[in-house]
Parts: sequence; structure tokens; C-alpha cells
Amino acid sequence: MTEYTEHSNKVATPRYHVAVELVEAIAEYLEAQGLSVPEFYRQQNFSVDEEGQNGYVSLQRFSELFEAAAQFSSEPYIGLKVGENFLAKHWGRLGYLIMAGENGMEGVQYIQRFAAIVTNGIELQWRMEEQSLICDFCLLEPVCRHVLDYLVSSSYSLSQMTSDNDMQYERISFTHDGGPDIEVYQKLFSCPCEFNQPHNKIEVSLERLQQLSTYRDPRLKQILEEHASQVLQDLSSGDEWLQQVQAWVIELLPNGTPALKQVCEHFGQNERTFQRALSKNGITFQELIDELRQRLAMEYIKNDYNFLDVAMMLGYSEQSAFHRAFKRWTGQTPSQYRRQLAEH
Repeated sequence: MTEYTEHSNKVATPRYHVAVELVEAIAEYLEAQGLSVPEFYRQQNFSVDEEGQNGYVSLQRFSELFEAAAQFSSEPYIGLKVGENFLAKHWGRLGYLIMAGENGMEGVQYIQRFAAIVTNGIELQWRMEEQSLICDFCLLEPVCRHVLDYLVSSSYSLSQMTSDNDMQYERISFTHDGGPDIEVYQKLFSCPCEFNQPHNKIEVSLERLQQLSTYRDPRLKQILEEHASQVLQDLSSGDEWLQQVQAWVIELLPNGTPALKQVCEHFGQNERTFQRALSKNGITFQELIDELRQRLAMEYIKNDYNFLDVAMMLGYSEQSAFHRAFKRWTGQTPSQYRRQLAEH
């Protein structure tokens, strides 16, 4: 579960990201369909070397690429298709670690410990009911249907790989509507699939999770577990620094848009070093300010602040500038967003 830190009664939210290997999984699918990946990247103004240079891309960018890939390939269920062609490398060290583990239950434990290696934008909750293990999960910011489909489909493919195609999910629930042909899900997963549900949920038999993994390897497992722990530690230290920067920027926002030089001086770094550190976290200084403003705006609106106060707390000189920014972020005006909250 991603941590949130509080500072002066305001919430500093982390930037959510996914491993760049997940984007490469989309590219491999497009290439297998005879489509030009360079052309797709060109159309999306995307560069793995630039946006994924630290090994991660933003969760929102990943969602956008998935939607664009669905249109580019004319495949309405591209999330399921990419997940169906899953390879362990697409989950990085975590994928290989699960394969080398003793059984599905140990794989679940590895997901609990190391999910952030794949993405820090997912929240997982596990519970047992009678003879089943149930995983409720949600993405920590809005994403397209294809992202959810991919996460379920890829986890199913990995389970099949480690069980010699003997794994079977008992029930799957999705918060989305299932798209134009929900029978696709039934055919792929061979279990009841529900849509427009309050939570995303996967239900698996405990007995099946106890089956020995086809690829279990105790020695390799130990090596991969040590590597995964180191990656997780590196990610945590990077998140801690970024959260400190976010908290300081939030302090400055009511006084107007903070200057890069001002923030750099506070952290005792020159601008080049500071920007390089941000880049390693997959974000620019302007993106950091923009995302903080968006998240805080939504939080303030939920707590019934009037729009003028929200604009001032976010450092906008005019309420109209805040309204334009909010429409750019969400596609809605602040009033429309507040009405939508009230309806739910």
C-alpha cells in the first residue's frame, strides 16, 4: 500500500508509476500484430529512453498509451490480449521471483511484499473466506479499462505458467462495464466475471494455490528475493526524497507558483542536480507542481472549500486560471466535479 505523508494539515501524495517493462509488453503485442511500434511511439510523442530512463513511467502515461494502442490496433480488448501474451520479464524481478517460488501462495506473499517493483499505484487487500483467497484491488488514480484488464490477465497468465496450465480463478469482479462484448472475459478466464461492481476482485481456491510451481528453484529464488529487496529499498528512498520536495512545494503554493531556484536552495542543490534527481523519479519540476495542484484541488473540493479559496491555496492569482487548469486536468469544471461527487 502506498504511503501518504501529512504536512501542515495538507496531503503530499506520491507520484504513481509502472515499470517500463509494462509499456514494452504493449509494444511487443503491437509488433506481433505486424504494426509499427516506432510509428505508434511517434504518434504518442513517447520515447522509452526519455520517459522511461529511470525504469518507470507514470501510471497516467501508461493508461494513455494503452488507450492509444487500442485505437492503433483496432483491438477493443487489448489489455486482455497483452496480458494473455505475458512473459515473466514484463513484471521484472517480481515475475521471475514468483516463478521460482514454491507455490501460488508464496507468489501471493511476494506480490504483497514487492508489488511496488511493478507499480506503486495499486492497493491490494487480501482476505480468506472458507476455502478461497480473495484479493480486492484498486488503482490509486483513474485509469482506462485496459489497465485493469491487463493486470488481471497478466496475473492469470503467470498463474497458468507456474501451475502447468492448471490454475483456475473462481470469480472475477471489475469496476468497469466490460466494454462491447463481455463474453470475451468468460472465454479467457473460464469463470464467472462480473462488471460495474463496487470493487475489483479476484477469487482463487486455496487448494490450487498450494500446488507446487512448475519452475520452482530455491537457489534462484533466494538470489531474486535479495535483488527485489534492494530494488524496493532504492524505490523507498527515492519516494521519501520526492515526498519531502512535494511537502515543501505545498508549503509554498499559497504564496504563488514556487520558483525552481527557491526550492533548490531549500534542498541545498543546484538546479541541474535537482532536476536530474526529479528525472530519476520520472517527473519534471513543472509536472510536480501541476500534479500536486490537481490532487490538492480534488481534496479541497471534496472538503467543501469554495472555489476562490481553492484557487488561492493553490497559488493562482485568479479564480479563472484555476478553473482552466481544472478543466485541463479532468475534462470537467470544478462545479461539474463537485456535482459528480454529490451524486455518488
